[in-house]
Order: sequence, then C-alpha cells, then structure tokens
Amino acid sequence: MSQERYKDLNLTLPQEGFELYRYKHAERMSTRGWSGLYWARKNEAGDCEIRTVTKEGEGYSYPAGVFSKEAFERFYEKAD
Repeated sequence: MSQERYKDLNLTLPQEGFELYRYKHAERMSTRGWSGLYWARKNEAGDCEIRTVTKEGEGYSYPAGVFSKEAFERFYEKAD
C-alpha cells in the first residue's frame, strides 16, 4: 500500500478503548486523500463503533457508524 496514503495522519486515540483498523480493500479504492484507516472499539452489544482517522490539522475524528461484529470483520483488519 502506498505510504502517501498514511502521510500526516493524526493517530492520536480519540477515546479510551479504540484501536486502529484498516479497510481490507483500501488499496483498490482510488479515493483521493483517504487513508482507509478507522478507529474502532466494541460497544456493550458487541458491535463495533468506528471513527474516522483525519489528517493533522483537519480537526478531530468523528463517528462513522456502528457495524455488527460479523460485518466489521468482513471489511476491516487490525492495522500494524
């Protein structure tokens, strides 16, 4: 995957309990300026809440949705 995709990202944890994940097919996407990275954590129901990863100076991460555990695991993988 292109390192340009990860340039100047704000990788500060948005809140306690979040971990960094990557959309599994990000390298296939041609969306300009999109890293394919998200913050994720499980909620009380076992579903996964995700938040955006923004670039430095673009503001703070914001909620991007809630996925069932099965859907989340189908589309996302833990980032290194």
